[in-house]
Amino acid sequence: MPVCTLLMVGGTLLVAAFPGWANGLRYDRQAILAGQVWRLFTGHGVHFSPSHLLFDTLVLGLAGWMIEVRRVAGFGWLCLLAPWVINLALLICAPDLRYGGGLSGLATCALVFLALDGLADPSAWRWACWLTLLGVGGKILWEMQTGHLLLATIDPGTAVVCTASHLAGAVTGLISYSLSTSVRSSARSGSLCAATRQSWVLGRAKACCNHFRAAGRLPSRHS
Repeated sequence: MPVCTLLMVGGTLLVAAFPGWANGLRYDRQAILAGQVWRLFTGHGVHFSPSHLLFDTLVLGLAGWMIEVRRVAGFGWLCLLAPWVINLALLICAPDLRYGGGLSGLATCALVFLALDGLADPSAWRWACWLTLLGVGGKILWEMQTGHLLLATIDPGTAVVCTASHLAGAVTGLISYSLSTSVRSSARSGSLCAATRQSWVLGRAKACCNHFRAAGRLPSRHS
């Protein structure tokens, strides 16, 4: 079961079912600076149109489901930490953004995380992952140039596209995958060192037994 994905998508749908919650959960720069830091996380669950909600949950749901089915390590930590990192990046790098919301930054993060994991796959999946990375990069560039979302639609009178969120999501996905790869490599190296030490200790013990047996201090082995 893709537990992390279901929790993220389910929480977003719950927020959408109760529109009155949006004001207390959305990304609000002044409120965050005043101490309402939970908005850095919950802001991702607030959306500005049905289309916005549909495409964000669809992309995150599919990417997250594939990551969990493939048992890629580190996705749980990604779901827990990436929302904070993405909105902290907006808080620092987008001072003109007063309000914000949407899972698109986190969905972009998950897509990049999934695609990077698939680059080492020997099958045709590797090429699909390369195309995904190129598509994510092209989408971000197109949105930066046009100021419009590629897939979803929002009312221009109530919201504008924040491409910085998508860029922050892509960078967060890259960093998260690099860190998880380093952790896995360190764990494998530690296991190899432990196995080597154990093999050396067993070898020395066996050599000592043979030495004492040859000296007549230990009984001979019997079949």
